[in-house]
Amino acid sequence: MIPMRSRTLFFCALILLAVACTQASRSTVSPPHSAQATPATEVLLRFAAYGDTRDGHEVHRKIVDDVMSFHPALVLQTGDLVHDGSAAAQWKIFDEITGAMRSQIPYYPARGNHDEGPEGYYQERVTQPVLSGNKLYYSFEKGSIHFVAIDTEQPLGPKSDQGRWLETDLAQAQAAGRFIIPFFHKAIFTIGPHATDPDEQALKPILHPLFQRHGVRLVFEGHDHIYYRTIRDGIAYVVTGGGGAPLYDGQHPELGLPHDVFRKAHHFCVVDVYADRLAVTAYQTDLTKLDRFTVAVGR
Repeated sequence: MIPMRSRTLFFCALILLAVACTQASRSTVSPPHSAQATPATEVLLRFAAYGDTRDGHEVHRKIVDDVMSFHPALVLQTGDLVHDGSAAAQWKIFDEITGAMRSQIPYYPARGNHDEGPEGYYQERVTQPVLSGNKLYYSFEKGSIHFVAIDTEQPLGPKSDQGRWLETDLAQAQAAGRFIIPFFHKAIFTIGPHATDPDEQALKPILHPLFQRHGVRLVFEGHDHIYYRTIRDGIAYVVTGGGGAPLYDGQHPELGLPHDVFRKAHHFCVVDVYADRLAVTAYQTDLTKLDRFTVAVGR
């Protein structure tokens, strides 16, 4: 028979062992906001993109309201802000529609062919600080993302001022490990009516190889008044031209690929940036989803 004192010591030892095991098991559980959980759940940056508003004022007004309801950190516009860039009255309407949004959310446009005008009205709407460039082509950064506004209304060849600037800008962003997102007006991959235009055909052999060399994986374009998404050589090209201008048909389906997404609809895009991916969602003006896809982040 075990003496009372020995039994007491034995039970005390068991209790201490149980406590130690419990503490050890707790120490192996990751806290709910640990680094392991962050990439899959935490939105690091949200931004919106749309384009080709022109004189579709009521649709544009609705899109602005919808965009603001998502509380993005910035907004990209892929060109054709107005129908006639030389008409002061049209810029006045544009300001009335977008004024509240632009006063609260940084707004970055790319110049479209309809935005050109002798009075420089378009340049007056490019008001945000930029990393490099000018009022017509420029780059800026937010978080880990390097955004590049390209002006498809002026030369982009390797010997042009913009072409030299773009090559240098992309190379520097790539060397710094940034995720690069170019945006511009004239789409180089589209199935809309502008797909066979000489300008688009001339831009494709300049821009696409440049994007490939510098690790670009997501591009926003405009000009065709459609939603179109295609993957070319690992790069997701999104035509977001449904901001209010009259919608187009997909006139060149022969230029598409089997898994492309095309919609004839007014829309805007919302992009959520995570540590390991970008999630892109296209919404119609009734907030139904047109498309959703992800692009992996990584060097």
